[in-house]
Amino acid sequence: MTGLRWLAVFGLAAATITPAAAQKATVVNFWTSGGESRALAILAKAYEKAGGQWIDVPAIGPQAEQALVLSRIAGGDPPTAMQWSVGVPLGQLADQGLLNNLDEIAKSGQWDKNLPPIIVKTITFNGHVYGAPVDIGGANYMYYSTQIYQKLGLKPPTTWDEFFAQAPKIKAAGYIPLAFGANAQQENWLFMALLAGIGGADVYRQIAIDHSAEAAGSDAVKRVFEALGRLRQYVDAGSPNRKWNDTLALVESNKAAMMIVGDWASGDFAANGLKLGKDYGCELAPGTQDQYILVADAFAFPKSGNSEQIAAQKKLASILMEPDVQTEFNVYKGSLPALLNSKLDGIDPCAQIGHKVLSEGPDHQLPHFFLTFTPNTLGEIYDLIAEYWTDPSMTPAAATKRFSQIVGGTG
Repeated sequence: MTGLRWLAVFGLAAATITPAAAQKATVVNFWTSGGESRALAILAKAYEKAGGQWIDVPAIGPQAEQALVLSRIAGGDPPTAMQWSVGVPLGQLADQGLLNNLDEIAKSGQWDKNLPPIIVKTITFNGHVYGAPVDIGGANYMYYSTQIYQKLGLKPPTTWDEFFAQAPKIKAAGYIPLAFGANAQQENWLFMALLAGIGGADVYRQIAIDHSAEAAGSDAVKRVFEALGRLRQYVDAGSPNRKWNDTLALVESNKAAMMIVGDWASGDFAANGLKLGKDYGCELAPGTQDQYILVADAFAFPKSGNSEQIAAQKKLASILMEPDVQTEFNVYKGSLPALLNSKLDGIDPCAQIGHKVLSEGPDHQLPHFFLTFTPNTLGEIYDLIAEYWTDPSMTPAAATKRFSQIVGGTG
């Protein structure tokens, strides 16, 4: 655990006197970057203000967090709450009877009215509500160094063709054209942005929502893999297995021109004292200016027969779904409140770019792969993208064929 995370989260507990009867909540999550830790501290503070005791259990990345949670559940020591992906991953746990539902709290909070319909759908299974969403994020953002673009007399690219035209000049000037960490998380963000920006929104929907093997095997997807392959020459040698916030630091320190990442990156820029417009800029990723690849962070609550644990779960879920708590949390997180009745006061301007597109309706909303694919299918997609990235001998045609098989369920 980093010192920053200790100060940001556990320092809250040290600053307050927790009553002996406080309802302890063990919360497993993967929010470990500077901006994420500051945001998480808001949730911990709100729970402790209500008389609870927040016990933070961090994991490095979604995959590690999910493995830790499942191990604890199997071992009979489930956490009080865990950060979990809405959509298919949440539904799988619900179908296995591993979660307590939140029906009572959802009804009293009118979640069906105060959450976007697409989010309600992703937390409701077999008529029961199982997740408490705290934010809505856009995964298809481009954050860039204003210093580099101004120095080189360039404008941030609005299409990938523009990027490829600029990249040699950026590289020749001694900068990294694309900040990228070659791990499953960042590879997925980049691939989705390329799929929407080059393949197009219709093809993206056919793949993500309809699981169309035909769309996944189309020439449009082949062009996406061609572009992904071209990007190999524009990242730095330290790319493999680098964490996303360490990758973002290349943009923050004006070593790299841009990065494809979600709007949560704003929290890290703010945590490092950097100013939008002066030190960095943000736009939706090239070719996706009218599309918002939506992802939501939620907390789920493992099944428990312990009355104290259940009481802590109900208290925590209620607090997480308070509009003012979500507003304050997302000021630091850099995303949007999940609750429609939360205020946007102080919400990051980058997130509000996405909010404008999001509010234009379903035709401008694309689901993150997390929402629509099973973990097994996601794993196969991750493996394919990783193999393609590291093996230049794999042709775009071969990668497209395998992608089609995976999406169609025959991979």
